Amino acid sequence: MLPFKGAIYGLKLGSLPVRTFMRTYKTSSIASTTSGWINHKINVRPTSRGYATVKTPNIDWNPMRSKHDLNNEGDRTKSHKVVFGLLCFAPILTFCLGVWQVKRLKWKTKLIAQAEDRLAYKPIVFPSGLTDEEVEKELLYRKVYITGKFDYTREVYVGPRLRDGRKGYTVVCPFVLSNGDGDILVERGWIGESKVIPDSRKLKHLSCPQGTITIECVVKMPHKRSALQMKHDKGARLFEYTDAYAMADELGTRHSYLQAVKSFCDRPEWRQEETLDSDSDEHENTTEKKRIWIALASLVGFGGNSDKKPKLTLSDLQKKQISELEQDEQSDIEFDEQQFVSAGVPVGQEPRIEYRNNHMQYLITWFSLSFAATVLLFIIVKKKRWVDPRDEKVKYAKRFLR
Repeated sequence: MLPFKGAIYGLKLGSLPVRTFMRTYKTSSIASTTSGWINHKINVRPTSRGYATVKTPNIDWNPMRSKHDLNNEGDRTKSHKVVFGLLCFAPILTFCLGVWQVKRLKWKTKLIAQAEDRLAYKPIVFPSGLTDEEVEKELLYRKVYITGKFDYTREVYVGPRLRDGRKGYTVVCPFVLSNGDGDILVERGWIGESKVIPDSRKLKHLSCPQGTITIECVVKMPHKRSALQMKHDKGARLFEYTDAYAMADELGTRHSYLQAVKSFCDRPEWRQEETLDSDSDEHENTTEKKRIWIALASLVGFGGNSDKKPKLTLSDLQKKQISELEQDEQSDIEFDEQQFVSAGVPVGQEPRIEYRNNHMQYLITWFSLSFAATVLLFIIVKKKRWVDPRDEKVKYAKRFLR
């Protein structure tokens, strides 16, 4: 044993490293019997290499512990790239949407300004020969005078609608134009629930005017049913919402939609039209009797020079009614709103613009999201939140190789 021990001590004083000798000695046949004694003498402790990440002939690295799993880093890297790409695309997308809302804001502001200008113009006579598309394009939010008759047999109702805590409905009635351009829908106004039936209404010359009349209206945008609203039941006179196209198809009118201007003035000329209605049976019988007597008188030579009133044309009648309508509006005599409600006269609405302009809010929202996404992307790139774990190991190893 002494020679062997001397050999070991000689190795300590020699040029070969002890670890090289021990690596060679462990491969010999007597390593199993003498390894414990040798390790005790030269203070060599066995090192466990089961968890070492890197092994070299002359360096033993301590393992670096990481929260990342190298086996699943491939899938995570792909998902990180997708999310990082979306973060890079988000500021661009939201900024483009913000620019688009700027254009929409300019367009909507101009549209509202045009509508307000049209609403401030003086009323004009509703032109004849225009299609529904031309009416919507050229006369939208214009005050117009229309001449014709209401057809109360096709009256429909929208609601229920509350007004000052009272239940009622909005009355929409077809209006037969006297110029032969067909029938159009006219929203007359709000009426109480107890006055829905025309026979229950009072002030007949205002609630249910008869004969040819001239009224002032505003051309409105015909509303369409949205995707979230239920379809109307065919044949029913009650609509839950204003759907001008469904009403027109149901009542057989044009798609043009007008709204009567709110007014509490009396219309005495409509009362005259009511008493001299050409559609009444009494007036027809009286006219027929007059014709017979005039014919008999002409045969015997009487009544040849009887005074006759000049026959008014449609344009002259319209001008006369428009002048009377303007005089009534300038008069100080008018009813109270409560009187209209109690009598069952439809209460109209003040002309107003119904365009919604929320583009400023959308603009601020999109630009804020673009700014937030840009800041978040800058923070991620600066801190390098998503990196390859191999880069972390290299960075860790460089601290010991300097």
